[in-house]
Amino acid sequence: MRLSEWASVLRLELPADDETRTYYTCRLAEACAKGGRGRRFWMPRSVLVDVLAYEDGERAAAVRRAQRARRYEQLPGLFLVERRTRNRRLEMRDTGGRRMTASMDSLDPGARERLFRQTAAGLEPLAVWLNEDGLPRAAHGWQHTFDTGNERVARAGLTSFEANAHMMRHSFALRWYSVGRLLYERQVAHLNAEEVRDFRAQFGDTWYLVKTLLGHADVTTTMDTYLEPFRDLDVSLLIQHAHGFALSALMASMFATHPQVLSDPLAGELS
Repeated sequence: MRLSEWASVLRLELPADDETRTYYTCRLAEACAKGGRGRRFWMPRSVLVDVLAYEDGERAAAVRRAQRARRYEQLPGLFLVERRTRNRRLEMRDTGGRRMTASMDSLDPGARERLFRQTAAGLEPLAVWLNEDGLPRAAHGWQHTFDTGNERVARAGLTSFEANAHMMRHSFALRWYSVGRLLYERQVAHLNAEEVRDFRAQFGDTWYLVKTLLGHADVTTTMDTYLEPFRDLDVSLLIQHAHGFALSALMASMFATHPQVLSDPLAGELS
């Protein structure tokens, strides 16, 4: 997901944890998606567990501090959400008591920052991500988080190693192209050339898998921008290297010297 998209998610949009699940199918609201194209996205359980741990720890502490300071009562234009219906509509009221309903798909990130619920301890934001003062965290605030991390890395002497939020999407694209391509080759290994063409026409190829996961409108963006390191990579070589290797080792060996792929700067020292 894009930084602005993940930053806009509400607590009531998170699935309930289920130890038997590996992934959860979630929904990104239209008003929060680039180009207004709401879509499904898939959340690993490991991510959900981390988010729930954040809710019970750092987030809960920030909310308690804000409640003690009565910080939420001072905010203008709040909406108190009372109920979520099955068709993704919220029943709420403003601070004057006026009741209204709104589709979750129509609430953009700015509107979501004003959504609260009433608890026994006081008001609480519905936004998942909060600043230390308990207020909803704007998407651009995460850029500062990466800047702080980069400064810490630089102080450790790794001056040529920097990361930003958008690089996470590139890493995601490379990983899932690798996974998808390996699975695709296994699926069509028994087919002849004509059958492979029919299979691709019916189900698409790996580019379209990654396009769907990234939420792109045009597969050309996926191919030209996010997966450029793969464009000149011979698939048979990828399959050959994949035999007997974990995916992380495969990608490290294939892209260690590629100018657009950032590798672990300590890998050589630790080996």
